[in-house]
Amino acid sequence: MKPFAAPRTSRTSRGLAGIFALPLVLFAASMAGLVLGLTGDGAPDVAAWVLLSLPLLAVLVAWRRRGRRSSQRKS
Repeated sequence: MKPFAAPRTSRTSRGLAGIFALPLVLFAASMAGLVLGLTGDGAPDVAAWVLLSLPLLAVLVAWRRRGRRSSQRKS
């Protein structure tokens, strides 16, 4: 009898830093955007809009990738 082997997955295992890197970057960008938006006028306001749109952009990218993967599984 063969010893029990864990099922293989296509995902690679990542460390703690790999798991939390993107959320920490998005958090830092959001905080910087909020501070810039509250304290600056003109160019800092534009930078604040850009920084505060990064989490929304990340959600849209993840949503599109998820939709592409599920349609590939059906085929």
